[in-house]
Amino acid sequence: MSSSKRASTMPAAPKPPTSLSSTLVIADNAALTGTHLITLGSNTVVHPRTKLSSAFAPIKIGSSCIISERSAIGLQSAPAEDEKDGVVFENGVIVEVGAVVEAKRIGEGSVIEVNAKIGKGVVIGKHCKIGSMCEVADGEVIPDFTVIYSNGLRRIDASGIENLKLKMVGRQVDVLRKLIPTNLAKFQ
Repeated sequence: MSSSKRASTMPAAPKPPTSLSSTLVIADNAALTGTHLITLGSNTVVHPRTKLSSAFAPIKIGSSCIISERSAIGLQSAPAEDEKDGVVFENGVIVEVGAVVEAKRIGEGSVIEVNAKIGKGVVIGKHCKIGSMCEVADGEVIPDFTVIYSNGLRRIDASGIENLKLKMVGRQVDVLRKLIPTNLAKFQ
């Protein structure tokens, strides 16, 4: 019996330079591509079918972040002069399924929900929440504790439970560590 899949005639893309924490959980079928450095911090989880592309600029993801499946992180086109640092996530950031993030910086404890799109050069403050299907336009600066929902409506979250949310992310990472088989050697 022959396989119904055709073998690719293209050579495999070269692996990007990486700096990976030994406590990183990264699914075997996540995709890391590009030529700039990709740094993934301790206790961070990268789900299957996640794409991190450093083709145009580096990516630096902090500790205890969760990057969900089918999300795309990294610049999709050449950066402006002030975007040469690439994409930076502070600690405790969650990116949910299908989100596209080209932001310059995502602050600690922020959540990017399902299918949200964060444009180039965006700076999102600490403990923000970008609702599902919401878009943040290129170059916008979002203050700390801002919630964006519906058709771009905004409010400030004054609940004061940031530490509790970060603790929850830590517990979520512990559960995912048991559920997602990881293969660090494949990406080094």
